Amino acid sequence: MNHQRSLTTSWALAVSLLASIGGSTTAQAQSAASRIDAVTNGTVRLSYAAGQGVCGNGPNWSRTRDGRSGTFYGSWNGSSESLREIETTCERGPVRVVIVREQGDTKAIRIYVGGRWKSDTGYTDLGTVSAVDAGGWLLRLAERGPVKVARSALQAAILTDSVQASQILLRIARDDSRPQDVRNAAVNWLGEVVGERVSATLDSIAYEPGDREIRRTAIHTLGRRPKEEAIPALQKMAETLPDRELRRTAVMALAQTRDSQAIAWLEKRLQSR
Repeated sequence: MNHQRSLTTSWALAVSLLASIGGSTTAQAQSAASRIDAVTNGTVRLSYAAGQGVCGNGPNWSRTRDGRSGTFYGSWNGSSESLREIETTCERGPVRVVIVREQGDTKAIRIYVGGRWKSDTGYTDLGTVSAVDAGGWLLRLAERGPVKVARSALQAAILTDSVQASQILLRIARDDSRPQDVRNAAVNWLGEVVGERVSATLDSIAYEPGDREIRRTAIHTLGRRPKEEAIPALQKMAETLPDRELRRTAVMALAQTRDSQAIAWLEKRLQSR
């Protein structure tokens, strides 16, 4: 009987402890955005977990998707002599973000992946924060911030682990009140989101009436998706888009895939004319 009471007590204590741990973790996660906003004037730095396929050496980073080539930022393009002679170390994160605050507004965002912080910078260091919380703050900023800040916020958010960004990216892409550069950036980053419905979303943007440049960006972005998604959608666009210029864009995007199936389709279309 005493043994049973002891076991019950142990379980109760364990449950209470887990609840308190969960509660403190939630409070910590919820505090990251408010801690950033609390800095009226100054520079804030923080780190958070990188998403799948993201790695970097500090100022340069890359993001691959499902083992396929993806996005590269910085000098990792294989063009320099040194990159052909040495193997560059690519660290699996974390994402490091520097936020410049003036009079309660965010004026600039700088992004790094991997590397190490320098000491004695005079910045407010929030340490490692919840990736979900940081990503949410960045996406909210992308929805309302000025062009340069919003574009940087989108880039930082898309590198974040465990953030579901597709719905907000789509909302920004379709928001006529946002600057075209921000909308284009949102469409571009939609192409990096993993998910079966992304290609259908890009397809729908291409067919929507409105800004031709946004629609053209959606077509080019769709061309970067996995070929089994991209090629059928681009073929359909090349045949059925009402806008002649956008049909030409779809043809060019097909050619840029350099896929044998796409080339055969283009050759067949050319012979039929």
